[in-house]
Amino acid sequence: MIHSDYLIRGTFRNINARFVFAETTGTVSRGIVIHDADPVAGEIFAGALTVGALVSALLNKGEKYSLRWEYPGKVSSIIVDVNADCDIRGIIKEPHLMDKVSSEQDIYGEQDGFISIIKSESGKILNSGKTRTAFGDAVADAGFFFSVSDQLETEFSTAVEFNPDPQNPVKRAGGFMIQAMPDCNLVELEKYRKNICQPEFADLLVERMPSEKKLWALAAAAAGADELSADKNLLSYDYGNSPGFRCNCSFEKMKMAMSVLDKGELAALFKESPTPAIMCNFCRKEYRFSKKDFSF
Repeated sequence: MIHSDYLIRGTFRNINARFVFAETTGTVSRGIVIHDADPVAGEIFAGALTVGALVSALLNKGEKYSLRWEYPGKVSSIIVDVNADCDIRGIIKEPHLMDKVSSEQDIYGEQDGFISIIKSESGKILNSGKTRTAFGDAVADAGFFFSVSDQLETEFSTAVEFNPDPQNPVKRAGGFMIQAMPDCNLVELEKYRKNICQPEFADLLVERMPSEKKLWALAAAAAGADELSADKNLLSYDYGNSPGFRCNCSFEKMKMAMSVLDKGELAALFKESPTPAIMCNFCRKEYRFSKKDFSF
């Protein structure tokens, strides 16, 4: 099934806070299939990929975020890369958790891990930060990072609903982010933060409805209202780039990775196989090489 993922970004004018809402069903489904993630790992990976989609709206053209979660528990590590075009790719180190864990503590570990985020442009680091994983939850820990490291009060809410089909595992997935802007009403923002963390808000994220109708329903739930009139004085918003699990690996990049080997190492590699292969860890695509691709 083909899903049309989308992203809407805007501001709550009444409290001066930005928001981002993303439908990530297709993105998450592809990531889970590529990495063969079971439902336990899949739910964690879905949250991390959706966080990646949401923060893409904070980037300028040419910029990229690299997010890395490290936990002492069984999940170990999660990596998500995203650019301003909302091209997302990710890795979950342990995609099979169902038979290895029996509690949240097993998944994330008893001690704090860390989350680090690097913002870069054309390979140049613009800024980077690292915080402890205060909540033992990938989505909540991302909010903690931006609130502490970037000093911007931030909250994320994500949700995923699964299908009983390994080739089409996600019925619906999405997420919502709210973040303080200059002169934000922080008292009111705290109410919004609490509201988007409620189970009812997560249920709304995976309801099927037209994009703008869903946006207004989510905005009302965030504000703690039964409904909001479609009034531009309350919200201003537009559509951003559509999320997608899209990897930027290529034959040339993989060849460059192999080129770090010296002539002896290359000769030994081709002795083992006439067409050695490298697999991209993000998208699992395999690239094969022959001797004519190298000079040695």
